[in-house]
Amino acid sequence: MKKISIALLLLTYSFLATAQEDITAGIRELKDKISKNEGTEKLKLLDSLSRYIGFNSTDNTYDSITRETIALAYKLNDMDIALARTSSLIFYYANRANKPKAGIKVLEDFEQRNIQTNDYDILARLYTNAGDAYFFSGATKASIPVYEKAENFALQDNDSLLYATARTYKASAHVDMGNYATGSKLLKETTAIFTKQKDTINISFARNTLAVIYSKMGFYKEAKEERDQVISLSRLNNDFRSFIPNLYNASIDADKQGDQELRINHLEEAYKEIEKLAEPFNYTPIITYGLLSAYAQNGRTIETQIFFDKIQKKYAIKNPIPFESAYRFALADYFISIEDFKKAQIESDKALQLHLKANNTEGINQSYERLAEIHKALGNYESAFSYVSKYNHFNDSVNSIQKARALSYYQTLYETEKRDFKIASQKTEIAVLDEKNKVKQQWLIFGGLGLVVLFVIIYLIRSGRFAKKQQVLQEQFSQDLINGQEEERSRLARELHDSVGQKLMLLSKQTKKIDNPNMENLASSTLEEVRSISRGLHPANLERLGLTTAINALVYDINANTELFFTEEIDDIDNMLSKESELHLYRIIQETLSNIVKHSEAKAVKMEIHKTANSIFVLVSDNGKGFDFESKYKNMSLGLKTLYERAKILGAQLQLDSKINDGTEMRLNISI
Repeated sequence: MKKISIALLLLTYSFLATAQEDITAGIRELKDKISKNEGTEKLKLLDSLSRYIGFNSTDNTYDSITRETIALAYKLNDMDIALARTSSLIFYYANRANKPKAGIKVLEDFEQRNIQTNDYDILARLYTNAGDAYFFSGATKASIPVYEKAENFALQDNDSLLYATARTYKASAHVDMGNYATGSKLLKETTAIFTKQKDTINISFARNTLAVIYSKMGFYKEAKEERDQVISLSRLNNDFRSFIPNLYNASIDADKQGDQELRINHLEEAYKEIEKLAEPFNYTPIITYGLLSAYAQNGRTIETQIFFDKIQKKYAIKNPIPFESAYRFALADYFISIEDFKKAQIESDKALQLHLKANNTEGINQSYERLAEIHKALGNYESAFSYVSKYNHFNDSVNSIQKARALSYYQTLYETEKRDFKIASQKTEIAVLDEKNKVKQQWLIFGGLGLVVLFVIIYLIRSGRFAKKQQVLQEQFSQDLINGQEEERSRLARELHDSVGQKLMLLSKQTKKIDNPNMENLASSTLEEVRSISRGLHPANLERLGLTTAINALVYDINANTELFFTEEIDDIDNMLSKESELHLYRIIQETLSNIVKHSEAKAVKMEIHKTANSIFVLVSDNGKGFDFESKYKNMSLGLKTLYERAKILGAQLQLDSKINDGTEMRLNISI
């Protein structure tokens, strides 16, 4: 049996060697023919050689041969070959050679030629590849308009598959920039197109990007469900370009959730798939680094040393080092595992600088955590404490960003569903009104007679109700004044946001261009102040997220920006009141809290909002200096008057209790 196995191995080796010899011979034959020909025939041979080398050669002659082909094609005015090879060269730099900036340079040279062509198919492919070049070079924002050019050319070519492909890559750019709702919407559109076309490769890519969205928002269960399906589909179709990145991303999520065994399993499976490939693959370095980190962090000493040696032989000698921040981080893990903390510190410092330059918040956070661990091991406790503090600060920031991402994502979905529901509701209302109009005409005559009788009755009782009506009119005037004030506030808020806010945003962008930090900071702070005033004038959260969330946000904002200590128990009271009543309740709470901040000198605030089937009870109390309530009530300020007027509008009972040096308590009981 052993002899048979050896014979099979020798046969396989002989076959591979023969195949490689055939490839080499084919390249040599083409080069020989090229040297003996000129003009169009030489161009065709160069084009053939470029294609042949692109898929079969293991040396680095592809770019030089392709550039020579492009130059000759332009010289002979053969735009078909020139455009096709330009697109292929950009793809090679962006997706094979890990030189995306070289791909951008090829695009710039192409655009300078101002080529006029109606071959929209090749233009769509060229700009899709160029978008990849910008994306992989780190110029994510700049990639979006390039992908949009590819979309437009695909539409002109009536190629829905090319259109969806460019749109999917644009969605990835939006996701990378944190625009998750936009990215999610685009991906759902393109997934429908890919499903219709039965394009399983692009379905996998789109769903993987959706999994990335879920992961970045902390929805790890949903991300795992998406990835498990994509991994199964990719494995079934032998689609390594989707299979390998999905395994790598799944390993990251497993690490975040503390499942180290699953993390290593995913990375090892990805690495085995890479070893089967005959051509270079972009993810190879980063998966190799990931395995080194995973082995080092989990005490796998032998594997750690093997992968450290591999990385040093293969990637340390490259300039630039591919995915250098991940490389430095993996080396730091290795040196920690062998307790060479000084070298670990050097590599961690380098990784931190790279993350700071790229403004990678999560990478910065991981670097701070690692440096705290290293300095503690070195006995540099002051430095360790400093990095722990920075880590805690950034960790809070990352968590806040994650929550904000989730809130923004669901807010966008909510707004979309609300808009669709509103449209359906309006259609229903129109149908109901049509039916009502028929009945209304029948009652016009009877209604007219009824009005005559009603006016007579009103005239008879009017004199008796005059005094009471005056009081009602006074209350109505106050209410109208408050409502008018709210409308004016809303108008001012819109003006500040839409006019002044937009101009300040433009000013902020312009100051960045002139590189004046003082002006930039002034513009940014002024913009934020205008936005804060706008939010104060009109609570947009109340309309978008509901009363309960708006009150929570108000408490959170005051808690975050003052020294007050809050304790709160807030029931969900959404949809218990009309929109107008919700606004008045929100303003009462806002005014009460504002008075506490401005006047009470309190240290702590207690807030309770409880609901029953028939009422809502609100309590706001503080431990501040209080005031003489009886004296204050006799000479009531505009603020107190407004509180009582709003309570009347709500049909609620408002009770204020305060004593000097004994705090203040506001109770509000609203009947439903």
